[in-house]
Amino acid sequence: MLIGTESLAMRLTLVESAQCFHWVERNGRFGAVVAGEPVWLWRDEKGIQAEGTCGADAVRRYLDLDRDYAAIAAAYAHIPAARRAIELYPGLRVLNQPPWEALVAFILSANNNVARIRGLVQALCASYGRRLDCGDAALYAFPTPERLAACREEELRALKVGYRAAYLIGTARRICDGFPLDALRDMPYAEAHSLLTTLPGVGDKVADCVLLFGCGHAEAFPVDVWVARLLRDWFGMTCKSRPAMARDARERLGAHAGILQQFLFHAARMGELAFPADRDYSVRD
Repeated sequence: MLIGTESLAMRLTLVESAQCFHWVERNGRFGAVVAGEPVWLWRDEKGIQAEGTCGADAVRRYLDLDRDYAAIAAAYAHIPAARRAIELYPGLRVLNQPPWEALVAFILSANNNVARIRGLVQALCASYGRRLDCGDAALYAFPTPERLAACREEELRALKVGYRAAYLIGTARRICDGFPLDALRDMPYAEAHSLLTTLPGVGDKVADCVLLFGCGHAEAFPVDVWVARLLRDWFGMTCKSRPAMARDARERLGAHAGILQQFLFHAARMGELAFPADRDYSVRD
C-alpha cells in the first residue's frame, strides 16, 4: 500500500531521534502497532509503502506527512543553528503518537539513556501489550492503562524499570479513574501542561514531551541537558531554570517551537552545533 511520496527519513524519525522507542527494524523495514493495528513501513522507488492492517490515513497522520516542513524551515532560516539543524536532517518528522504511548515512554525516560529507554519500552510492550502478527513477525501494542493499573510494583521492577514502576502504576490508575488524557490536545498549552504535571512521574520536561509528541501541541519545547546547553550557547539563556528556558523558547520561536526543538535536540546530541551565537534570535513574523 502506497502511503505517499513525501520526504521521510524512516530510521532517523522512528528509531534514532528519541521521540519514540517501540519501533523495530527488520531487513530495511520498520514495524510497530499504529492506531491499534500492526504495520511495516519501507521506502521503494514509488514512495513510502506499508504492509499491515493500519489504514493509510492513520499512517500519514502518525508520520506527520501533511505538515509543511518547508514552510517551517523558511520561518527559521534566519537562525543559523536552526538552518543548520534542518539542513542536516531532511526527512525528520515529529510523530503524532497516541498520548498514552508518549506518556508511558517518557515516564520511563527519566534519568535514562536512549538505548535503555528503548529496551524498557519494548520489554513492557512484550510483557503486557497485545501481540499482533503482521507478515512473518509479531508486533506488540502498548499495554492499556487498565492492564498496567492492575500490575504489582514488583512485577514491573522485574523488567528493570526501577522506581518508575510506581509512577507507571499510579499514572495508569489516574487514567482509569477519569484523567482527561485524550482531551489535552484541545486544551490551551498552559492548561494541558499544568494538568499533566499532576500525574505521578510527570515533571515539566516529561509533560512537554507528551504534549509535543502525543497531543499535537507544536509549541511545547522540552528542555533536557542537550537543549539547555544549546539555548545557553545560541540564545544567551544563562542562569535560568529549564522551565524558564522552555518558556523563553516558546515565546521567541512561536507556534512551531517544538518542531524546531526536535531538529535542534538531535543536532545537539550528535555534536553538530558546537559553535556559539553572535546575537539573540527569535522567530520572524
